[in-house]
Amino acid sequence: MNASRIPPRRDYHAAMAAPPEGSADGVDLPPPPREPYRHSLRRWRLSLERYHGLRYWALTRGLPLLMTYVGLFVASGFAIGWRRAYDVSIGITSPAGSRVPVLAWFLSVAGWLLVPAVVGGIAGYVVSDAITSRRTGSAEEIFTRDDDE
Repeated sequence: MNASRIPPRRDYHAAMAAPPEGSADGVDLPPPPREPYRHSLRRWRLSLERYHGLRYWALTRGLPLLMTYVGLFVASGFAIGWRRAYDVSIGITSPAGSRVPVLAWFLSVAGWLLVPAVVGGIAGYVVSDAITSRRTGSAEEIFTRDDDE
């Protein structure tokens, strides 16, 4: 095969000249309008429906509850001190004796309600998933007695 007969390799990327910045085919176009924040937030919320079970619960219920607790803990940590906030959160000390008792009471209630709710929700989904994957028949078949039929 003769090397002079092979056509030269074309560099397509170099041959294609890009139009000037901000224009298409030489016509200047304004940038598209930005999507409003509420529309993007709604689209994100609706996209969560692709998840099921534990992941859906964790993203829609568990994460907001946990972030509420973390925000309250951080605010209390700056207001009453980190060690005192931890002690109030798990019930070692009374929130009434702190520098900001209103914030400490909210932290105390959140420590007793929000954290167990998140942990219990996760445990409930894990146990429910384990039971569902091992079940061979429907619940009605399992719990009906022979004399009920």
